[in-house]
Amino acid sequence: MKSRKPEARDPDLKSEAASGFFLPGTLIIGVDEVGRGCLAGPVVAGAAALDPSRLIQLGFGFNGERPKESGDHPLLRVRDSKLIPEHEREPLALELASVISGFEVAEASVEEIAELNILHASQLAMARAVESLERKFGKCADRVWVDGNRVPESLRDRGTALVKGDLKCLSIAVASVFAKVHRDRLMSELEIRYPGYGMSRHKGYPTPAHQAAIRELGATPVHRRGFKGV
Repeated sequence: MKSRKPEARDPDLKSEAASGFFLPGTLIIGVDEVGRGCLAGPVVAGAAALDPSRLIQLGFGFNGERPKESGDHPLLRVRDSKLIPEHEREPLALELASVISGFEVAEASVEEIAELNILHASQLAMARAVESLERKFGKCADRVWVDGNRVPESLRDRGTALVKGDLKCLSIAVASVFAKVHRDRLMSELEIRYPGYGMSRHKGYPTPAHQAAIRELGATPVHRRGFKGV
């Protein structure tokens, strides 16, 4: 097993531990969204709940500190999904699915983004992901850690916002991986439906090539027509 010293960008369990993560019967969920800054496609959120016993086995402290050496276990390789090379994300997500308590992904559509605006659509996707995971467990979370500076209205009674949470909170970072993998798959599927835009490459983000394709070919039904550049 490969080992290395933990880095500043490696998320820990301090937020979860402060919420009673290691107490029997406690449900802690992390949630993150991806695709907020895109010109096309839905915004996607992931929600994840980790297994305390497995994390203790990996050497995490009851105060949430990471083990002194980070090995090759998938939970020790997790970080903000944007920092994980694209070719590594999907295999990592498959590994993570077998070593955590549960996860869900949810979307807010292009139509919902147009109706609600991107902020409220992102909040809606996060609330949907969390509530779907809670239904799987048959109970509400004791605490939901939300990436960013705002908690969705329906989660206010149990949610806490954490700015740059995907860099700090392991539950959020795991959720970000599932959300990113799900959205990347969706955008690759849209490449087939709408050839010529390069959706599988830029994933809907406002790259020069994407904006040039919009100017040349026009906007598709999956483009966010209220966004600058569309």
